[in-house]
Amino acid sequence: MNLKTTFRLVLLFAGVSTLLAGCAHAQPAPPKNLGVAVRSINYSGKEVVLMVIDPKDKKNGGGGDALNPYSTGGTICCYSIPAEWHPGLQVIVKYNLYPDPTWHEQLVDIPPYPEGIADEIWLAMHEDGRAEAVVSHFDPTRPEWPGRVKGRPVQSVEYALKVRADRLNTQKEILAKLEKGLATEADSWSKEEIDRLKTAIADTKERIRLLQEQKP
Repeated sequence: MNLKTTFRLVLLFAGVSTLLAGCAHAQPAPPKNLGVAVRSINYSGKEVVLMVIDPKDKKNGGGGDALNPYSTGGTICCYSIPAEWHPGLQVIVKYNLYPDPTWHEQLVDIPPYPEGIADEIWLAMHEDGRAEAVVSHFDPTRPEWPGRVKGRPVQSVEYALKVRADRLNTQKEILAKLEKGLATEADSWSKEEIDRLKTAIADTKERIRLLQEQKP
C-alpha cells in the first residue's frame, strides 16, 4: 500500500468517524416531563370532585372528575409530570365535598414511581379526609400499587344501609302513587290499562321485598 492510498484511507476513516459522531449528537435528549392522564378514586363515603395542580406552575393542572362515594372515576387528560421521580416531588390536590361548594387544597408528596415508570397520576380521597396522589403504571388492584389502600373502594356497612334505605323509600313512594291511582282513577281506564297498573304494583312490591331482604 503506497502513501497516497494510506492517506486516503485515513481521510475516509476520519470522515466516517465524524459522521457517526454527528449522528450520535443528533439523537434527541429524553424528555424531562411527560403529559399523563389523570385518574381519580374515592375511598370515602362522600361525593367528591378531585383536581391536581402543580405547586410550582399553577397553569399545570388537570382532573375535575366528580365521584360518587366508594367509586372510581374515568380518565381525564392531562397533567405534566417529571419523566423521572425525584425526592420532594409534590402536587396540590384540590377538591370539594358535595354539597359544600367550598374548595379545599392539600399539598401532598408523590411516592417513588413503581418500577421507575412514569404513567398516570391517580388522585385519591380517603375516609379520614386526607387526599393522596400517586403516579403509577399499575392500577389499585396490583401489588405494585403505591397508594395507602390496596384495591378498589369498598362500601362501608353504614353507607350500604343508607343506600338501601334510600332505594326502599323510593320504591315505597312509587307503590303509594300506583295504589292511589288504582283506587281513585281506575273507573276511567280500560281493562288493559288496569291490568298494566296491577302488574306495575306487583313488580314494585317484589322490588320492595327484595330490598328488605337484602343484606349490606
